[in-house]
Amino acid sequence: MGRLNRVKWCLLGCLVVGLVFVGVSVFQPGRLTNAVRQVANNDYACKARALTEREAIEEPTLVEMVIESVGMSEVYPQPIVVLKEKAGERYLIISIGFAEANAIAVIIEGISVPRPLTSDLLCSIMNRLGASVNSIIINDIQERTFYANIVLNANWTEMKIDSRPSDAIGIAVRAGVPIYVEEAVLDKAGIKPGQDADGYIIMR
Repeated sequence: MGRLNRVKWCLLGCLVVGLVFVGVSVFQPGRLTNAVRQVANNDYACKARALTEREAIEEPTLVEMVIESVGMSEVYPQPIVVLKEKAGERYLIISIGFAEANAIAVIIEGISVPRPLTSDLLCSIMNRLGASVNSIIINDIQERTFYANIVLNANWTEMKIDSRPSDAIGIAVRAGVPIYVEEAVLDKAGIKPGQDADGYIIMR
């Protein structure tokens, strides 16, 4: 009997709560709407805060690099760009195409060209659309192939665009923004002076 009474009281309590919500929704709908909205906002804020904290924990360490040279590999018949750790002695050698190597060298040397380079065109498009380049990040390497992101600011929002390192570096040089490499990539593919670096001939 005691258990049956408890069940009855629970059902009665649920009925009372339901009637209260119905009454509020009929006579004071704004208050119920605000309450629901507040609950939703709190839930969204908690999720956003959790996402931000998780991203902060997972944020990789970035190492700033500078262009040491653009050259030709003596081992592989294609151009390379050599990046040097700005505050260290590690280097990163990335194979690129002939057109991209020429474009990067032209920008570095300040040589004027009659028509816009690809990096010039992309920077002009972004400027016209109200976007700006913040930096570029070389964020992965798989089977000797590097991957990169171009970090943009547009409408007060930061976004990352997948890119070939050669295109990203060309845009970074043209826009005058930092070049970063994730620490894990530099640990995996970086070299130090005196190590075998697939010999190259400096083009500039």
